[in-house]
Amino acid sequence: MESEQEKKVAAPSPKKGLFIRTYGCQMNEYDSQKLYKILEKEYQPVDAPEKADLVLINTCSVREKPEQKLYSMLGEMKGLRRERPGMMIGVCGCVAQQEGDKIVKAGRGVDFVFGTHNLSLVPSLIQLRKQGAPPQVAVNYRDEWEELPLGFAESDPTRHGQTAHITAFISISRGCNKNCTYCIVPTTRGPEVSRAADEIEREVRIAVHRGSKEIVLLGQTVNSYGLDLSPRLSFVKLLDRIAAIPGVERIRFISPHPQEVRKDFIDFVVSNPKVCHHIHMPLQSGSDRILRLMRRNYRRSKYLSIIEQLRSRVPDMAITTDIIVGFPGETEQDFRETLEVMDIVRFENTFSYAFSARPGTAAAAMGESMTQEEKLERLQVLQARQEKITDEKLASWVGRETEVLIDNYNRFHENCFQGRIPQNFMVNFVKPFEGLSLGALARVRIVDRKRFTLIAEPLS
Repeated sequence: MESEQEKKVAAPSPKKGLFIRTYGCQMNEYDSQKLYKILEKEYQPVDAPEKADLVLINTCSVREKPEQKLYSMLGEMKGLRRERPGMMIGVCGCVAQQEGDKIVKAGRGVDFVFGTHNLSLVPSLIQLRKQGAPPQVAVNYRDEWEELPLGFAESDPTRHGQTAHITAFISISRGCNKNCTYCIVPTTRGPEVSRAADEIEREVRIAVHRGSKEIVLLGQTVNSYGLDLSPRLSFVKLLDRIAAIPGVERIRFISPHPQEVRKDFIDFVVSNPKVCHHIHMPLQSGSDRILRLMRRNYRRSKYLSIIEQLRSRVPDMAITTDIIVGFPGETEQDFRETLEVMDIVRFENTFSYAFSARPGTAAAAMGESMTQEEKLERLQVLQARQEKITDEKLASWVGRETEVLIDNYNRFHENCFQGRIPQNFMVNFVKPFEGLSLGALARVRIVDRKRFTLIAEPLS
């Protein structure tokens, strides 16, 4: 006869804590969400490494600072591991793909390192360490698209640190074939591999079913999507398929390469009402000589022609960009030519950086042509120029009517919302309004602006 104790069903063990620190681009954010899903049977998200049994550091090596942050965080983790002896630490992302064994050999207590194509191996890496195996390294490339974990698209990002799922970020390709001389991405993420259109469309439909109104397509060179598929499917055709899905209100994408911009792309962007009037298109330099050294495969005139074609048909088309200053061999004249392009285009915003050589890139072998102080001086000049333009752009919106997609709460005003206009400027409401909710598309009047944002009130 069974005892009462034997009849009792054992309570499930509580899940362990998982903390992921993500550096770098939206592609890394996307990978972090996949990792939460892959590990959800055993781990649940926590909001601080002090509460975690497993800490994953998702790294970026495009610029020097995020790479330095990895080693700084690993240093901080040493003391924490003494307090939590069972804690495990894994490193992933682009630095992991690039450095591999070096991270383990640095002796900073890392349990395993895995590359950008090896997310599905993480449970087995954890198990091997639990069984007493030495620190593991898995950075092998896979040519095929790594499948999404089962149920990934259905999972709720609010559980993984996001406040709302109004905007869904969806990867359509990985890697890059451009081989710009300063860029480490072809090394860390491999050649460009497009994802099957049916799988992309399925994820979009599920995101919409869960409440997403805005779809942001991710790819290192997003507009060269489909060139490796058989039969080929152009990026414009993919955009058309996504725009046709009921419930998709807005479409954005990051980032088109100027070399791949053609008439059909411009025609679709300016004519389809679901495509936001905002394009982030990297310039990198306004000097043809530097563009050649960067191996960017377009010239200043091509870039300016694209801007003219967009804004001649959509005058309020917002353009943002990336610019590198201090590239090897950059002269004062080269820098002035970059400033000239800024004055011609009048970007809404610029993400600008001082050149830092990435090991393994062609630019690293070119040698530095100026000091770090000289680079920073040029960067400050460029950023001051951009701040003035951005301020003028924001001021031009005051008094105008537009549409805002409400996607979050204003953190400075209780029960008030924030959102974005199609040109991607952030808008804050400074008092509550009845009838509005997260995910609403609201017609508003811009009544004021702050340093980086707009202030709006709904139209009755």
